[in-house]
Amino acid sequence: MDLRQLRYFTAIAEFGSFSEASARLRIAQSALSRHMLSLEKELGVQLFERHARGIDITHSGSLLLTRTKRIMAELEEARTEVMAQAALPSGGAVIGTTSTTSRILYGPLATRFAEDYPNIRLRFVEGVPYLLLEGLDTGDIDLAVMVDPEPRASLVLQPLVTEQEYLIGTNNATMPGPVCEIENLAGLPLILLPRPAGSRVKLDRMASQASITFDVTHEVANVDVVKDFVERGLGYGILPYSSINPGIEEGRYQAVPIDGLTITRTLVHRADRTPTPAVIELTRLIHDEINKMIKDGGFGDSSLAGE
Repeated sequence: MDLRQLRYFTAIAEFGSFSEASARLRIAQSALSRHMLSLEKELGVQLFERHARGIDITHSGSLLLTRTKRIMAELEEARTEVMAQAALPSGGAVIGTTSTTSRILYGPLATRFAEDYPNIRLRFVEGVPYLLLEGLDTGDIDLAVMVDPEPRASLVLQPLVTEQEYLIGTNNATMPGPVCEIENLAGLPLILLPRPAGSRVKLDRMASQASITFDVTHEVANVDVVKDFVERGLGYGILPYSSINPGIEEGRYQAVPIDGLTITRTLVHRADRTPTPAVIELTRLIHDEINKMIKDGGFGDSSLAGE
């Protein structure tokens, strides 16, 4: 018994006659008869009752027809799935981000790729800005999400979201007020991300313009460690909204926005490199996931989608 015999059998049963099936299948009626006799001999049952008016399917034939239709449907489904799988983008793609972005973006991206693009091998890199730029230059990184990168002729910058920075302290700490001015930071024991973090560069520039000096008691490259130090009462931290929520809602510390201090998360790639299908899909999903977070309030009320 083979698939060709089953297809012929199904056509005869559905059209109700050998002659009609022969015409539809464009095969000689004598050949159909031989295939059905061979199938009946193999199964040891009669599939059709033949008479002058045509044929009637037997009980055994009806049973075989039900099973055959199921087999044919599963085969068609398998064919469709295999063809669709072959049409999916494949290959590898590498994304690099700083720690404040990796903790909120990498999980959702990994889930989306596992579900929608199983043929793409996605690699995740976390590093400081100059290492991300170096990776872009060498081709080790396809796309990077960076904070306020400096424009360069060799790079294409696509703003994703602008986010407010906050001063955070313990629940017992004295906070400057509903809004913190840059001058209010002078004299406070600060726990900051080290340079060349984009937010730190921007903060230092604002301090220089205001002619103030910071008392940096700790420099910590990990956002979660900054928050841990703050909760231990070791000083005040400065972090974006996405890094301090849900800690604020849980009452673990208090926070006030710093006037004029925002960060813009920016998608960066080389201008002279043609993206592969895998990188194109990675770009699309980065925008998609960031926009979802914006709609869900993940970046706070001041979040703005990139133009």
